[in-house]
Amino acid sequence: KMSWRSIKIYFGVILPVCYCLFNIPKFRMQRIHCLNGVDKEIRFLGDYQNTSQNVLTMSFEELTHRIGGSGKAKMLWESLKLGLDPLAVDGIMLSDKAKRTVSDILRGGPLINAALSSEILSDCGTKKLLLQLEDFLQVESVLIPSYKYDRTTLCVSTQIGCDRGCAFCLTGKMGLVRNLTANEIISQVIIGIRISKRDKMPPLTNVVFMGMGDSGRNMAAVSDAVHALTDRFRLSMASSKIAVSSVGPSPEAFMTLAAMPASLAWSLHSADDKIRKKLVPSTQHSVVELRDGLTKALLTRPAVRTRTLMIAVTLIEGINDRLEDAQKLADFVRPMLEATPKIVLDLIPYNDISVEGFKRPSREAVNAFQQHLRSEGFFCSVRVTRGDAESAACGMLATSRKKQTVTSANNIVANSI
Repeated sequence: KMSWRSIKIYFGVILPVCYCLFNIPKFRMQRIHCLNGVDKEIRFLGDYQNTSQNVLTMSFEELTHRIGGSGKAKMLWESLKLGLDPLAVDGIMLSDKAKRTVSDILRGGPLINAALSSEILSDCGTKKLLLQLEDFLQVESVLIPSYKYDRTTLCVSTQIGCDRGCAFCLTGKMGLVRNLTANEIISQVIIGIRISKRDKMPPLTNVVFMGMGDSGRNMAAVSDAVHALTDRFRLSMASSKIAVSSVGPSPEAFMTLAAMPASLAWSLHSADDKIRKKLVPSTQHSVVELRDGLTKALLTRPAVRTRTLMIAVTLIEGINDRLEDAQKLADFVRPMLEATPKIVLDLIPYNDISVEGFKRPSREAVNAFQQHLRSEGFFCSVRVTRGDAESAACGMLATSRKKQTVTSANNIVANSI
């Protein structure tokens, strides 16, 4: 028999401690290939699950039912579209009763699953945002205002880190920590709207999924986030102004990505399998296999105008910046014109992250590469480097937290869509 004191110790001390131990997020080891050619094991925290209900990813119909009316659901999203938290003091549109209802749905958790930790402004107007998540990990997104075109583009992250290991990206030194939830991705957009309005930037109309991580490796969360952005009853952004980017982990992955209401961007980097394997060492498929998979995926879109495709190529001196590389790229891409009316070839001059043997090509080499592709009949642009002085440019972002430094990469697009 257990004494009364033993019972109290069991239920008051031992049982709660065991519960906490078994509910601590479990790390597993993941082997990644680093830039120096040495395999390294890192701690990987799988898909993070918060305990609150996913209000931001609820359909408008479900939210209407849960909150008690379409008017309340509409007011909640109208507040979020202004970059405001409808549960906070500044969220003045909801009544106190409605706020309590939403809080009950959230089970006491936050509606916006990120908080602004710091921000850095570059001379060109680009602003890098460091956001802290509920588990104290941090992620970055970038605001890119274009006063010429009266729009602001937000580059959002889909993962903390990345397991693709692209050789020209700082993320290759990091590996994958965990996937972001759809709520965390949407929260980046809401905070981006708030900051852009506060700083009197042009309207935030464009969102590119080209930050930390690869959309093709977190497709469920990315899909939920994209649907929230484009739903006319929620954030109501134009699907043509949303771009989802991936290196293409498999031909089948493109089919899932093409089902999302957004433009697609493929990080190709080279049409030569040997060169691409060097630049994207995680690739398991030939470029032809990936191209054909992407082509089939685009053909599933009934509206031809929704098949516009961006193909990104990071140019590195002496590796993939020669005119023969440009010709091979043109020949490789040309068959895709049967599926899409417009292919944008996006050239990205390499940003120095101290990789031995990697250098940015000269301006003359980049211009010659671009002109050759244009002579082949392709629309070809050169990515404008913005925020490089503040490490906010392509491949130069980094996040950190106490007792852990997380270095990552980000691809940003100033004039992409």
